[in-house]
Amino acid sequence: GPPPPGFFGGPPPGPGGFPPHGFPGDFPPPNAGNRRGGRASRRDDGPPGVSLLVRNVSPDISTQDLTLAFGRIGEVRDVYIPRDYHSQQPKGFAFIEYATPEMAREARDEMDKFLMKGRELEVVYAQEKRKTPVEMRGRVVDGGERGGGSQRRGRGGGG
Repeated sequence: GPPPPGFFGGPPPGPGGFPPHGFPGDFPPPNAGNRRGGRASRRDDGPPGVSLLVRNVSPDISTQDLTLAFGRIGEVRDVYIPRDYHSQQPKGFAFIEYATPEMAREARDEMDKFLMKGRELEVVYAQEKRKTPVEMRGRVVDGGERGGGSQRRGRGGGG
């Protein structure tokens, strides 16, 4: 006789014939992809900004000048003025690291628009923690065996 209904790709028996929703592995749970959004992740890197980036720094400003000026606000841990590798000319900005985030915040408010050697400073939070992504990428490439130790931190225990 004829094949039973549903045997050759007819509609399957039963209403709908679909598995109940929430079938595992079919769809990722809602907002699984959101956790890695660029917005929240900045907060994870250490305490909120103790490092400030100071722009529009005059070439004749020394780290000592900056230490004195910013030291009025709070305890300055570190002052760094990047220079061009070849010409040794200052690049026109500087990093100031404070002992606490509160000092850094206050200094950002106080020292922004501060006139120093005829230039108005622009003070913002420094995004990077000392190493820029580019430097880190470079380190991996030329690391060779020397870099081996650093991998232990990464995914050590799991498996």
